[in-house]
Formats: sequence, C-alpha cells, structure tokens
Amino acid sequence: MSFSQLCSNKYCRLELSTEIILNRFERTPAAVAVALALAALQAQAQDSPPPPNEPVQKVVITGSNIKRIDVETATPVQVMRREEIARLGVNSVKEALDTLTSASSTLSDIGGSNSFAGGASAANLRNLGKMSTLILLNSRRVAPYALADYNEVFTNLDALPLDAVDRIEVLRNGGSAIYGSDAVAGVINIITRSDYHGLQARASYDRSLKNSEFREHTAALTGGFGDLDADKYNILANVEVFGRHSANWREVINDLNPSYGDWFPTVAPGSGLMFGNRGTPSTFSFPGNLIGQGSLPGCATRNASGLCVYDRFAHFEAQPEADRANLLVSGRFNLGDNLEAFAELLYSHTRTLYHGAQATYGSTSPPAVWGDPATDQQRIFNYRGLPATHPLNTSGEELELRYRFADDPSFRKSTSDQYRALAGVKGSWRSWDWESALGIMGSKTDDVSRGGFFSASGFQQVIGSYADPFDPADPGDPLLFQRSYRLGQMNSPEVLNLLFPENGYQGKITQQFWDAKMSGPIAKIGERDVSLAVGADVRHEKFEITPSANLAAGDIVSNGVVSANASRTNYAAFAEASIPLAKTFELQAAARYDKFPGFEGHFSPKLAFRWEALPTLMLRGTLEHGFRAPNLTESAQSTKFAFDNGIVDPRRCPQAQVLANDLRAQSEALPPDDPNAALLAARADIVEGNECAAGVASIVRNNPNLKPETSRSGTVGFVLEPFKGYNLSLDWWTIERKNEIGLKSTNDLLAAESDQAPGVINRLALVQDKTFTAAEQAQYGVSAGPLASTAGMFENVSKTKTTGFDLGAAARVPTPIGRLDVSGNATFLRELKNFSSTLNNYGDNLAGRYGSPKTVANLDATLSTGAWTNGLRVTYNSPTALQTDFFDETYNPQGCADQGYGPAECRVASYVRWDYHGSYTGIRNVTISAFVRNLFGHRPPLDLRAFGNLGGGVVPQNIEDVQGRSLRVTLEYKFR
Repeated sequence: MSFSQLCSNKYCRLELSTEIILNRFERTPAAVAVALALAALQAQAQDSPPPPNEPVQKVVITGSNIKRIDVETATPVQVMRREEIARLGVNSVKEALDTLTSASSTLSDIGGSNSFAGGASAANLRNLGKMSTLILLNSRRVAPYALADYNEVFTNLDALPLDAVDRIEVLRNGGSAIYGSDAVAGVINIITRSDYHGLQARASYDRSLKNSEFREHTAALTGGFGDLDADKYNILANVEVFGRHSANWREVINDLNPSYGDWFPTVAPGSGLMFGNRGTPSTFSFPGNLIGQGSLPGCATRNASGLCVYDRFAHFEAQPEADRANLLVSGRFNLGDNLEAFAELLYSHTRTLYHGAQATYGSTSPPAVWGDPATDQQRIFNYRGLPATHPLNTSGEELELRYRFADDPSFRKSTSDQYRALAGVKGSWRSWDWESALGIMGSKTDDVSRGGFFSASGFQQVIGSYADPFDPADPGDPLLFQRSYRLGQMNSPEVLNLLFPENGYQGKITQQFWDAKMSGPIAKIGERDVSLAVGADVRHEKFEITPSANLAAGDIVSNGVVSANASRTNYAAFAEASIPLAKTFELQAAARYDKFPGFEGHFSPKLAFRWEALPTLMLRGTLEHGFRAPNLTESAQSTKFAFDNGIVDPRRCPQAQVLANDLRAQSEALPPDDPNAALLAARADIVEGNECAAGVASIVRNNPNLKPETSRSGTVGFVLEPFKGYNLSLDWWTIERKNEIGLKSTNDLLAAESDQAPGVINRLALVQDKTFTAAEQAQYGVSAGPLASTAGMFENVSKTKTTGFDLGAAARVPTPIGRLDVSGNATFLRELKNFSSTLNNYGDNLAGRYGSPKTVANLDATLSTGAWTNGLRVTYNSPTALQTDFFDETYNPQGCADQGYGPAECRVASYVRWDYHGSYTGIRNVTISAFVRNLFGHRPPLDLRAFGNLGGGVVPQNIEDVQGRSLRVTLEYKFR
C-alpha cells in the first residue's frame, strides 16, 4: 500500500503510526514485547477495501491548514483514537495524555494543594513546561484556566469531556507557524465526535484493590439526532460527570513499601509504618509541650520521653476529593449550495477540595518570612517561648513551646466554571474550501482557603505579639497565649475566624475571537495541484486575578500572593503552501505573523518535506521557528510573593549536617528511655530541615520590557510500511528555546551569592539564628545568617535545548482465533539542558537525571475474538539518578555517600508495569469493559529523594505505591 492511497468519507481510517522506542532497552519484559512487535512486521495482513464508487474525501491533519488525501504528512503526528483511549483505562483527558511517551510530569489537580492554580491539570510535552504546549479543541483554542500557576497560564484539561472525544492528535514538534504563540513544544488537538446518531449511556467505577479509599466514578450520556444529508442538520449533545473520593495517608500508610524502613527505621511499633524520627508522631502536638517541663494537661498520647505526640499522618492527604461536570453541544446545518453552518457550546464545572496539615507553633522554629504587597517589603513572624507568667508554665522562666492548632479547619476549595461558545459557516467556492467562526470563551475560578497558616493581625488580637524577640528594646509579650485563644482547648468559631480567616483568589479570564481561512489549488506542476491556505484571526483577552483583602494586605503568615488586571488584543495572519515538486516529493512551507501590543510583530516560518522514496518508504522532515508571547501576568503590572521550598543553603547546610550528625550521635549514646534522646534526635531533623530543605520567600515584579520567547525546532525521519497494515516509524527531533521568561533560580543565585547585587539575596542577622546557638556558630564555623528572601523580576533569563528520538511500530496480525493488533510508542531522550547564569553556559545533561528518564515506552497487544476483546499493555521507564542539575550537591555521588546511600539507592530504578484490558459485546446493545491497572501488583521503585527531601521524610510523593492493583469496570448501553 502506498502512502498516496485514497480514502473515502465514511471509511477513511487514519493509519498514522503509533510509536515504540527500541533503543537502549534493558532485558525486561518490555524488551521482549518490543521484539515480538518487530517480528510481526515479517507477516502480511489483509484489510477489506473501501466500497467502490465512494467519493474521495480530503481530511485536515493537525499541523496543517490544507486538506489532503494523504494521512501521513511531513509533520510527525500521533493519533489516539477513541477505541485506543478506551483501552487505556483512564477517567479524564489528563490521564489519557499522561500515557504519551513524549509527555512529562506537570501540574495535576491531585497534587495542586500548594499550587497557585489549585484544582486544575495541565499538559507538558518534551519537558518544556505547561506554557509551551498548545491545547486545541476541534482545532481552536480553549480559554486558559482563570488562575495562573504563579506566572504560568495554561489550559485546564479537567474541563474537557473525555466521553465526547473521537480522537486526540498530537503534533510532536513546534506548531507556531500554523497556530501561533504557545506551540513551542507541540500541539494537542482534541477532536470530538461528529455526525453521531443515537443515544448512548456509559458508567464506570474505578478503585484500588489494595486500598478502597482510592476510588473514582464517571457517568456520561451522549445523544445525536438528524442526518446532515436527509434532514439538513445534525445535533450532538454530551454530558459527563466525574467524582473522586478523598484518601488520607493515615488510612493507607501501612501499605507503603516496607523497604523504606531500611533507610528510615521504624521506631514506633504499633503506631503504623513510621520511619525514623522524621516519621514518628510529632511533638508539635495538641494540647502541646513545654520543653523542660513536659506535656500540657489533657494529653492523650505520650512518647517515651513523656512528651505529648500527634499523629501527623491524620491530616496528610494522599488524594483530594473532586467533582466535575462537562457539557458539550454541537450542531451542523446544511444550508445547501455547498454551504454549512456550525455551532458549538462547551461548559464545565469543576470542584476540588483539599485538606491539609494544621498550623503549628514552635518557639525554636525559624522566623516566617513573607511579603507585604502593600509595601513591597518583607514581613517577619518570630516565634516566641511561653512566658513565665503563663499559668501553664510552672518553671518560673520562659520555656520552648511546641503546639499544634487542632481546631484549625485547614482546607482549600477550588471551584471553576469554564465555557466556550462559537458559531460559524464553511463552504466551498469552485475548488476552494473556506471557513470562518466567531466566538467567546472564558473561565472563572473561586479559590478559598482556611487555616494551615494564621492571620498576623488575628494572632496579635487573640494570642499576642510576634515582635522580634532578639530586639533588646522589645520586652516581649507577658500575655502571650493568655488572650481569647485558649491554649490546649477547642476554641469558639468567633476566635477561630479571627485567627484563621478565609482567604484566596477570584480569577476571571474572557476572550473573544474571530478567525477565517480558505484553501485550494492555485497552480499545477504537471498533473499535481499546488495548494495554498491563507487566513487570519483576532483575539481579545482580559485577565483578572484578585486576591482576598487579607492576602493583598500581606496578613496571612507565610502565604504568597499573585494578582493581575490587564487586557490586550492580538492579530495574526498566516499562509501555507503545499508544492508537489515531483510525483513522490512534496515541499511544504508556512509562515505566520503575530502582533501583540507592546511587542514587535513576530514572524514564524516553517519548511517541511515529504518524499515517497519507495511505495513502502516515506522520508520526512521539518524546520520551524516558534515563539511564546509574554502573558499578562508576566508583562502587566503585578507583584508576586511566593516561596521556594527545599532550598539547600550552601553557606549553612554543610554545618547543619555536621551538627545534626553530632546530635544524633549524642542521642544514640543515651539510654532509650532518657527523655533527652528523643529531643536530640528531633532537633537533628529540625536543624537539617531549616538549612538543607529551607523555604525562602521570593518577591518578584513584572517586567514590561520582556521579549517573546523564541525557539528553533527540527525533525527528520521515515515511515516504513513493508506490508499492508504494518508500519514502522522513526523521527529525530530537536528543540532549542531562547529568551525564556522566568527567574534566576534560588539555587543558581546561591551558587554565586557573592556576585549578586545588594538586595537580591537577603539574610537575617546571626542574632536571629534559630538553628545554631551562639556557641554552635563558633564551633561549626557559621558566619552567614539564615536565608530570608530573594528579590527580582521576570527576565528573558534562560534557554533550554532538548533532543531525542521517537520510534514507533504497529501491526495487524490475523491469527486462527482472531485478529491481533499490536501497537506501541516510546521516546528516547538524548539531551536536556538548561542554561545557567552562574556558569554562563548550559548545565548538566538532565537526560537520565531525576524526573527525566532517557527512555519511556509502552506496548499494547489486543486480541479480538468474536464478542470478546482481550489485551495487555506494558509501560517502561528507564532508571534515573536522584541528582538534578550541577548545583544539586545533596544527591550527587558524594552527597549520596554522605547520607549513606550506595549507587543502587542514589537512583530511581527502572520500572515496568503490566495492565490488562478487556471487553465483551455479546449482549445486544451492551458493552462490558474491564481494566486492571498494575496487573501483577508491582511496586514502583524506591525513591528516597521523594520520600526524604521532597516529602519531608514523612510521606512519598507518589501514591502509586499504596494504590497497588486497581480495577475499572465500565458498562455502556446503546439505545435503539
């Protein structure tokens, strides 16, 4: 079968190859499966030919505006069809896109509790971030989420209905020459059903077979009526609801991989799986502890030292509760004379409810530093000891207080509504096709939080002063914790409303747009048409992010804040040409001009070729320039206050580690029942956390002089189809992005602190040091004060380059018992480098480093036998080192050795997971499907970085370990 084979309007099947990387596989089950897939290419298959006399129908493939009869284009496009998505066992568009081997980890609503954009999920191709992947719905943009994740504006995938999807087309290289800004890493085009007739209901239930707390359910109803030819119209309506149950770590912690105990030994038998002093019950408890005196009255649980303890897992959430409802209505109307009108309405409502850890108070905790937007200055909250005048303090002197606000409500609720409404007409004139549409879209988000952190003004009102205890002129507050808040008691709603007031954001974004395009032949080369597409679009957008009054006043301790209020109108014009220079050789050229206010117009060109070297071999390649315009949160007037967490202070962390080791040695030298043993061990953890996993305030301002980010990308590859129904593809890709908008990372700044201008890195005075005593400062050589904050503005500060291969194979094999479909896709990452302003050069190659495996692959084999369909899917991730870039000395080989990690522990091992999917259609109008995720119950490999540094040594960051095997059952009924 040649690549110029025609396809009919009802029987055209987009035989685009899915892909599988075979390069550098270890001897794993995945490698065996891949070898079997290649062996299948030696066979032949038979397909039924399309019916005769069926008119030729051209189609549009993502990455082009020109209709064509060739489904393999010069641009590498991966297609996920509806039936393939069903076999993935996913419950959302986000989950479906996460199975792409070209996708990288990014924001999910499950892990969004600490994000500025909670309650939303994003996509990320090629490790280039969620702002470099453009999301389309039926080839048009979708409104961004109404809250920016700090400065990142993105499309919320949770607002898109999965049940209405017909296919997902993924353009795996830049698409700015066709689609404009934001398409640097690629384009994901979600195509919904059309010309649907009938009524269909679907419901599914998904739960972990290890822990029933992990469960989800979905239900959908899809209806379509009217025949476009006979009735002159077709209407499609789809409604979909989704629900997810909340899961708490206390309910599942005992199922955590016990091997973590080799590195965080269990010291609390009978209290659950708790690892070391980092995971033991916390002495920041309710009703609290006075160090040197003991627990406060009313304590229910004490440790061996007699101190009151708190089960920290009780308020650590593994999975938040979520509810979603999506509605899609579309219509097509045949007006005659090759004229058609169309309309579409998309509406979604999402709600995510997070529960977090309750606020704590510790007089030896480092000062909390945050920003005051009203003054653009930092604020400092200093923790103080319980005064000797307090009735609960019987020592006669100020004592260290460790306390947890058990009456803190501690929740965050993110509720969002998103919509898109459009109408347009399309038709043909002579040999030209044309289309134009007008629409409005937007989203609104209410993000409300209570607790976790207290109000500075409320604290002063109901508890007392938090002024600087190191200031000799400050006598302290003798009435601390003697006002209306009652220490160790459950307080009234009036008091709690003052101490923990509601705070959050309202976000709103609206966009109006108009677009038009037309395409057709303009000349001939021999008998071959030279085709041209031209078009234009206009988009006006307005973005508002309004923080609550207490956030805007900097009143919520340790909380960052973002705001925006700006609008703009941008214009674009584009052209694309397809030039068949020979019967088997096609040259494609495209260019787009975008104009954003405040910036010079940007020109994005593209050049591509497609050559049928043989009837069974096609060569292809692309070269393109792309860009991303600064968004309204980066260039418009705004100030942002945030926190960089997990910061390693190079001027204090080495000394802190030595002190921590000495404290642990002192603890181990004492008898186990000595109260000081637990105190010394706990202080060792606090010392390390303060300096080797610090939270540093960041104050950032907008920059009206930003330039657009630019990129150069290229691909070259081939598609081989030795037999009908069998294909193999290989594409090499490279992307280099420059003028990246961002900040100099805190780690990068600290690596060259002496070179920074005054005010960029701010430290507290040594007298304010809560980690080292004055004697310890001298003993361990501590000369720098604690980190407080960094200051800066958005800049075109960096660049990134990445290179790799996509390899793919697909085969359709007839067997004596049915048809076997084998397909797979994979990505091999050769290079990923970020530019460092400290080095004035690129940093380390991150391919194979933490979070960026060199090889990601999957393979699916499905056997269809009558009414039964059964299949296996295997996914593979290659191992990664725990280290990130050059500045990460905590997890480089020496850093791992210092922590006692050998080479096997200083990495995340490779991982292979097997899934089963099956369906039965033997009952009239009914389809019953099952999906078993992690069929063999394999645990993911140990990740000591996620458990220790990122998870605080308390919980890992990946819940897959405690989910184990899960089952999803789906029932679908078609009404007749």
